[in-house]
Amino acid sequence: MRFVLLSCLIIAMLGSGLYFAKLTVDEQYRTLKKLEQEISSQTEHNYVLKAEWTFLTRPERLLRLSNSLLGMNSITPERILPISSIPMRRSATKLIKNAGGAKNVAF
Repeated sequence: MRFVLLSCLIIAMLGSGLYFAKLTVDEQYRTLKKLEQEISSQTEHNYVLKAEWTFLTRPERLLRLSNSLLGMNSITPERILPISSIPMRRSATKLIKNAGGAKNVAF
């Protein structure tokens, strides 16, 4: 008789534990589905934002806006300087010689 009661008690405890484990798994499954849905929604939102950014940053649109709102015009070929007009950097030996207590200052 004791064996039967003890067996029933153990089976009831195991059944209760299994039921609570099932409830926990179901809750985790619902959370997972909710997160997957949110990720899918955010991915779609990112695609929309990327399409809007591409639309808003078209070069012809930006050129038109810069002309009308900022008064900026395109650079003419006469304003483009050759590479030889860019001053070369001073050599490292001059910088070391001049560094005797003075700060390196670009002139």
